[in-house]
Amino acid sequence: MRVNLPSITAPRIQDFDKKSLAAGLGLVVFFYLSLYFYALVNAAGTYEKMESVLASHKVLLYTPEEERTSEETHKDHAQAPEPEADPETALIKSPVSGLFEETDYGKLPLLRQHDGMTSFAAYKRPSPPLDSKKPAIAILLTDIGLSPKNAKAALESIPAEICLLLSPYAQSPETWRELSRKKGHETWLNIPAESKNISHADPGPAALLIRDDVDSNRNRLYWSMARTTGYVGLASFLDDSFLMAQKNFRAVFQSGLERGLAYLELNPAAADYLQGVTLKAGVPGLKADMWIVRPQGENSFESLEKTAREKGYALGVMPAYPQQTKMLELWLKSLNQKGFVLVPVSSLAEIQKGGTVGTSGHAETLTPHHLDTSDHIEPEPPQTALH
Repeated sequence: MRVNLPSITAPRIQDFDKKSLAAGLGLVVFFYLSLYFYALVNAAGTYEKMESVLASHKVLLYTPEEERTSEETHKDHAQAPEPEADPETALIKSPVSGLFEETDYGKLPLLRQHDGMTSFAAYKRPSPPLDSKKPAIAILLTDIGLSPKNAKAALESIPAEICLLLSPYAQSPETWRELSRKKGHETWLNIPAESKNISHADPGPAALLIRDDVDSNRNRLYWSMARTTGYVGLASFLDDSFLMAQKNFRAVFQSGLERGLAYLELNPAAADYLQGVTLKAGVPGLKADMWIVRPQGENSFESLEKTAREKGYALGVMPAYPQQTKMLELWLKSLNQKGFVLVPVSSLAEIQKGGTVGTSGHAETLTPHHLDTSDHIEPEPPQTALH
């Protein structure tokens, strides 16, 4: 059976209205030109605004430091922010002689052989004398180094008692470590780890992974640890995903903490997954009470104060974003009047044990400015790429 299809005649060019076609094309060209010039004029301002509000999450190329030329290294240091150091609060320079070993990754912390000195004892900030009637509060600012602008603003505005969490993904973590210690800030090192929320918050290429073996995860841990020196401990955000690889993770963290570092759990809801590891390594184990997101209400300075009154101390964690930094500045103005004392995070280790921090009995470990007559600053090693 033959099917008759309707014939289709293509329109002729003369059937179109040439004036309408030209007008339409003109509007399209005008739109894209306007968009281009707007982006050209406002690009810098838009970028700065986004950088100040959002956390920087850059994809980094792990290139060995020795491949960089001296001119490039000098340029990086010339562009680095230089907040003025306070000689009264500045901490001892790192690395301290005998507290590290040279490895294929770079410098890794080590217990000093002749006196057993640890990085935790050497690099922590001395605590002020405590009044048993005044609850102690410690604050840790995170993401230091991911946004140079945010980190510089924080260093210029916060008191020395506020502690900083360095990111291994910062382009120059050793620079931020040095600047932080010049300003008197105790530093911790973030160790990224896989969690249930990995699809929403990518922990990055150096994260400890649940399904990887011990050697692979230890390789990532040591890479992060060798990014800089002078930190008192490792901090990580763990959840019940840890239970899927607890033997693996415990072995990995053991290899890091036994080098004389404290551990700080950043997840207030986490169980004490690494309590056995810290006890075996003989190092302090701490845990954040809450993440601060507002002045009042849930997860706020108000609730942190309540926690401190109830148990005598509290630890709050917050990102070093401009809004949070300003909020912190305002809150600190009335902290003393409210009857609280601001302390470094490391001081909570003694407070938890019921000790008196800031007394002469702890002067040797709490005043790391006179550790050893041979203590001196060592040259930075070339950084090893993540394998």
